[in-house]
Amino acid sequence: MFIRFFGIRLDEASFKTMNNPLVSVIIPNYNHARYLDERIQSILNQTYQNFELIILDDKSTDNSLEIINKYKNNSHVSCVVINEENSGSTFKQWHKGFELAKGELIWIAESDDKCEKEFLSALVPFFERDDSCVLAYVKSVFMQDDGSYQHTELGKAPELFQGVDFIEKKMAFGNSIVNASSAIFSKAVAQRVNKRYMEYKGAGDWLFWIEIAEQGNVGIDYRELNFFRIHENNSTKRYYFEGINQREVLTILKYILEKQYISKKKFVKAKRLYARWNIYSDRLSPNQKKEICQQWGLGFIDRICIFWYDIIEVIEYKFGIKI
Repeated sequence: MFIRFFGIRLDEASFKTMNNPLVSVIIPNYNHARYLDERIQSILNQTYQNFELIILDDKSTDNSLEIINKYKNNSHVSCVVINEENSGSTFKQWHKGFELAKGELIWIAESDDKCEKEFLSALVPFFERDDSCVLAYVKSVFMQDDGSYQHTELGKAPELFQGVDFIEKKMAFGNSIVNASSAIFSKAVAQRVNKRYMEYKGAGDWLFWIEIAEQGNVGIDYRELNFFRIHENNSTKRYYFEGINQREVLTILKYILEKQYISKKKFVKAKRLYARWNIYSDRLSPNQKKEICQQWGLGFIDRICIFWYDIIEVIEYKFGIKI
């Protein structure tokens, strides 16, 4: 495997700075007993074996503790914490995991997801080859509740981005790290990140990744090695349909604009694109759509532009041309 950095092949020998780093794998769980065995097994079966496993349960009311107790004596399991009260935030559980982690790298392995056995073997080398790498991730496959999925792998070569360029190219028009389980990152850098992301319900991970990327390089392995489970109890879906996610997204887009990662023109375009992808979903009520459009300051011209985006997509799809 080689890495492209803006189209230039890196001399891997000159970038080796971290040798066989310990990865702290954090599983924040809440009522995902039905998925826990598969999740934990997909971690224990990794081809890269230098990791510790930290299991955090946020006062589950199902039989999660029964599953967790099956693994508490496993040699990889360094810590099991069962909350006496529900924290109300997966990001608070993240932070607790950071404080317990002994590794140089951290992986948030969400309890309802799973991964291929090569996941860590694909991502750890980014940090071994480049001492400025602070974040690396793989592509995710959307998986149904029953475990069914469909691969769409493109086979693109791995890439390494400077953080600012990564934010502009990959994060300005939405969170390209669609699932936290798909990424590993530097513990030292994560502990320097502003803790405001913990105040978010749905989009806090987007802000977290941006602030991580501000501090170094970002690696992407385009293989589909992570499986993001979509189900009715998925918090991402719940916050979206409650309108919470959309309000948080606007705040993050404003942050990106204030930091000058995008121009005012691109900010307006990002709002319109996000509106097209999310706000105009058939699953949102008319009142929800109206409220969000008011919050986002979307007027008549914005709606015309969104309609034009739809027309362009139909033309591109029907005639196979790029406009």
